[in-house]
Amino acid sequence: MVGQDDALDFLAWDRRERAIMRHMVLSLAGGLLLGALGEVLAHGPEPLSAAFDPYAYLLFAVVVGHSAAGFGWAALGGTLAALGPVVAMLAATFFPAGRPSFYLGGDAMVPGITLLAVAVAALLAHLAGREGLPGDLAAGLPAGVLLVEVAEAARSGSWSVLVAAVAVLAAVLALRRGTGAVRAALVAVALGAAHVVIAASA
Repeated sequence: MVGQDDALDFLAWDRRERAIMRHMVLSLAGGLLLGALGEVLAHGPEPLSAAFDPYAYLLFAVVVGHSAAGFGWAALGGTLAALGPVVAMLAATFFPAGRPSFYLGGDAMVPGITLLAVAVAALLAHLAGREGLPGDLAAGLPAGVLLVEVAEAARSGSWSVLVAAVAVLAAVLALRRGTGAVRAALVAVALGAAHVVIAASA
């Protein structure tokens, strides 16, 4: 019986390790595909490229972080997912076509900023699955930033950015359940209100 239990434990451990490896590979492959698509769309219509970048990367990071097996794996998976856009930016410098180096979507950005933003988004998405205040803050803080983006897009009339930001905002808040989602939304609203007050007093 002991040997059978050991065999079952080994099989469970093996399945878990295989699932983690698949998650890492898919994180990197998905990031590369999104990065390549982002570079292609950067030559297309401005509304489409502005909606894709950075919201598609952030949404992918949320999926990667939330589905990770643990905090460390969320950090590694988020970093691998972020490498896709960075590699695409670096590759684009060999074919500049009049564009500045390290071009991502509509803005010139340092690749390190992209790497950090996507990796942090994956970590927060993973932490949003925890119970209590840590989970509320992990979901509420990025939701607050996205809420500010939604307000700015609505004010500027950027409908494509508005739709993209709302979609990612909904995905972040969906990481919480029941009263946790309500508390995370309250954190987001408080952050958005603070932004309005600071912007009005500046």
